Amino acid sequence: MRGQAEVRDDIISTARVVDTDVQRRFVVLVANAKGGCGKTTLATNLASHLAAQGKAVTLLDLDPLQAASAWLQLREKNGRRDIHGLSLKLDAHTTYGRLAETITHAREYLIIDSPAGLDGPVLDHVLRITQVVLVPVLPSPIDIRAATRFLQAVMLSPCYRRRPRRLAVIANRTRARTRMYNQLRQFLNSLKIPYLATLRDTQFYVQAAGDGTGISDLEDPRAREDLMHWRRIVEWAEIQRHLIRTLPGFR
Repeated sequence: MRGQAEVRDDIISTARVVDTDVQRRFVVLVANAKGGCGKTTLATNLASHLAAQGKAVTLLDLDPLQAASAWLQLREKNGRRDIHGLSLKLDAHTTYGRLAETITHAREYLIIDSPAGLDGPVLDHVLRITQVVLVPVLPSPIDIRAATRFLQAVMLSPCYRRRPRRLAVIANRTRARTRMYNQLRQFLNSLKIPYLATLRDTQFYVQAAGDGTGISDLEDPRAREDLMHWRRIVEWAEIQRHLIRTLPGFR
């Protein structure tokens, strides 16, 4: 019969193998504890933009509503099979091992669409497989407060304290030259984390969601301004990927 020390050593060894496997990928978590802030819009458009660049992309849907999975089914139905899909309905009993097992066959770029209410131990488990966290924020006082609480929850999580992840915020569904937009910009600029882009409140996102496409897939020249924002987001993400891979201790 094997002793407890041997069993413990096997568990530790397995955990290290799983962690090493996770670190081979560039994993971007799109998250905010509040629902309706545009997490799926951000995750699907990021995945489609990377795929348009020829990257090997997997989209992992952790939301019980499975909106990202439905978008991916529409995309495949319309002949676009450039994004690999994975699905796991996250709940309070989800373990790190289950998450790590789910992404075993994920491609080099893994984009995660998360559910509302992500917090506590489950947030810590998801952060453990993550290298970059993108937080969409809507221009309203409620959303600003919710984003503040979520960023605090991320920074206070055990996983983040052991190894800080790269954080960035993105303003979503905004209308320029409004008082609430100016308040949102002031809030985002006050944070000590990058503020990457301001996504317009435009029907292009609605159109893309209904077709299983992203802004990068649209041929309408009027979408060029929106495409510029996505280029900026992806450029920042690629810089983080390069730093994580090349600088000791940056991970």
